[in-house]
Order: sequence, then structure tokens, then C-alpha cells
Amino acid sequence: MARCTVRVELPNADYDDYQNLHERMSHNGFHKYIKSNDGVWYNLPNAEYNYDGNLDLEGVFQSAINVAKSVRVNAKVLVTESAGRLWYNLDKI
Repeated sequence: MARCTVRVELPNADYDDYQNLHERMSHNGFHKYIKSNDGVWYNLPNAEYNYDGNLDLEGVFQSAINVAKSVRVNAKVLVTESAGRLWYNLDKI
């Protein structure tokens, strides 16, 4: 089981491309929000996703690539597995 932060950039993309990406990422277990230890939900910065599920790091990576490439073939993807995360000044949902 992996907890990952995923960053996806779509070069030369427009608003509709990113909306399409957000929808597809959500359907594949990647979300634009994160939950704190005290149960409060926060929105992630632009182009960032949270994954907390049953895939391992490689599985998360391949899934993110496949989703991103379904929107833009030249997508840029970075996946970082987390042992813990801290954040500052994110907006509460």
C-alpha cells in the first residue's frame, strides 16, 4: 500500500485539458485533496494529487503516467512515496 504525492504537468494544455485530467485522475484513485491527522481535509496546490491506496510505488507511477498520457502524450509526471507529509497554508475544503 502506497501513500504518494503525484505531480502532473501538461505542456501546452488549456483549462479543458486540466479539467479532463482531474476527472480521469479522480476515477483512478488520485485526488486533489489530503486529510490531516486531525481529520480536516485540504485542497492540494495546482497540478498535485494525493494517492492513498493498494498500489505499490511502481503501480502508482504507471497508473499516473497512463492517465496523464491519455490527456497529453507529452505529460510530465513525478511520483513521490511518502513516509509522512507536512503542509502549510493549504485551503480547507
